[in-house]
Amino acid sequence: MAYGKTEVIAAGLEAAAAEMCASLIRTAYSPNVKERADCSTAVCDMQGRTLALATHAPAHLGSTLMLVPAILERFPVDTLRDGDIFFANDPYIVGVTHLNDCTLAAPVFVDGRAVAFVAAVAHHSDVGGRVPGSESGDSTSIYQEGIRVPPVRLYQGGELRRDVLEMFLVNSRTPHFSEGDILAQRAATASGIQRMREIYSRYGSVVVEQAIGEILDATERRMRARIRETLKEGTYSAEDWLDEDGISNRPVHLAATLTVADGEVVFDFSGCDRQIGSGKNIPYTHTMATVYYCLKAIVDPGLSINEGMYRPVRAIAPVGSVVNPRPPGGVGSRNLTSMILADVMMDVLGQAAPQRAMSPAGPYQGIILSGPDPRHDRFYVDYENFAGGHGASRSGDGMDGTQIHMTNTSNLPIEVMEVEFPVRVERYELLTDTGGAGLHRGGCGVSRELRILAQGTVLAVRSARQVYPANGRDGGSPGSLGAYYLETGTTAREKLHSTISERALYAGDLLRIITPGGGGMGDPMHRAAALVARDVTEGLVSAGAAQNLYGVVVSPEGGKVDLVETERLRAAPRAG
Repeated sequence: MAYGKTEVIAAGLEAAAAEMCASLIRTAYSPNVKERADCSTAVCDMQGRTLALATHAPAHLGSTLMLVPAILERFPVDTLRDGDIFFANDPYIVGVTHLNDCTLAAPVFVDGRAVAFVAAVAHHSDVGGRVPGSESGDSTSIYQEGIRVPPVRLYQGGELRRDVLEMFLVNSRTPHFSEGDILAQRAATASGIQRMREIYSRYGSVVVEQAIGEILDATERRMRARIRETLKEGTYSAEDWLDEDGISNRPVHLAATLTVADGEVVFDFSGCDRQIGSGKNIPYTHTMATVYYCLKAIVDPGLSINEGMYRPVRAIAPVGSVVNPRPPGGVGSRNLTSMILADVMMDVLGQAAPQRAMSPAGPYQGIILSGPDPRHDRFYVDYENFAGGHGASRSGDGMDGTQIHMTNTSNLPIEVMEVEFPVRVERYELLTDTGGAGLHRGGCGVSRELRILAQGTVLAVRSARQVYPANGRDGGSPGSLGAYYLETGTTAREKLHSTISERALYAGDLLRIITPGGGGMGDPMHRAAALVARDVTEGLVSAGAAQNLYGVVVSPEGGKVDLVETERLRAAPRAG
């Protein structure tokens, strides 16, 4: 086959996935999808191999690993019909990473034959369970996290099965959001089917399916080449800690050993803790998504996401561990655990590729506010993740106030939050001195203050790095810790626990969320004085921290560096 034709078909597959995702976001009903873009879309072949993936949240990288085989196990190919659309959300059956990530998947028919599947994943605001929002770090099994749905036909031959839809919606506290988002997911699959049929119509089945094999092989070759070019062969190890297990104050140990040899990598997670009794376990497909994300970010950020990328990668994740739990282990709040696991993997990859090393980061601090909304006369669920600071790298500072690793969702605009939910945002700012000091500074965390406007509001929180900070590398300082604070009319400011599922709030209460900063990279005494002065001027570093941590004396008013005093301060540590 001509090389150019294969490239055009590859671009067509990726364009189909991207257009599906754009359609999903533009037609969704919930703020979680239409504003935060917590969704992804994919194209798979009939073997279940990922052909193209448009993901706004890297956590969804694993959502297609088991999807098609799980559908075909229950609905053999000869029973599929044009217009069928399947619904599923169970991580132990179809591989989506928790119950909120509801998935619609539809076969693509060409000349009467099923040739592919298109899928649309969207995080639904609520899927039932013991707490509003369905995502709680202290749930003790998946049965408490919401309705579990194996693959079922939601549309049969193009006709909606209203009984199946009703079964799902009556289990949700926000059926108005879920029904709208399901229709948006259906629109996304329709877009994917149309684009796939156009590709097959233009080139023919034989040419397209031959091209698919060549595309996957080419991605595999490129991935192996980048591994050889970027990573030094050898074995590397690292560890870190999740603050607590969700039901006690016991920290959770996360560890990885990376072996690089002959264009292949093996991640061994045997050093991780055993499965824990809460929703902070990471299902296997989410663990693999974390593996693929970290490796891609380090060796080839521009690489296409398809099954060829997966081939040179192997993971050892013992069954019954926190990174591969047995059912019915809870997994609803798995993402923050995977954030710390990603930092561990970035550590071992940074050892293998020192020029691309990155310090640990400050992950989001999540909240779920819920309760009756008197303005709209309905129950509301406000699911929000507030960004922390990125870890510094060899090449530069960490980004301030940004989502990291497995979450890449957008910032929910204040105007949208206040229109949709009975809360008022009274303060939203980057926090001074929260990024770890270094030759390259860690990213700063943020503070957001929310005034509760409705009676009957309930708060759930989930977090990481409120006990164990994002450490610096090569002499860099750790980032600051995250925290939650509550101020009421009758009590002084109260620091809340890092995992809560049902805390009653009242109208007038003020909730303050503080997110952690990223770790610094390198000796802060070697940071250019002009950069420190800029940080002071922009409010990212205080004049006191500039002097004490960086050895730079800066006028807080004019932002000018006292060169004589700075030289004196910086000379003393060097002499010592």
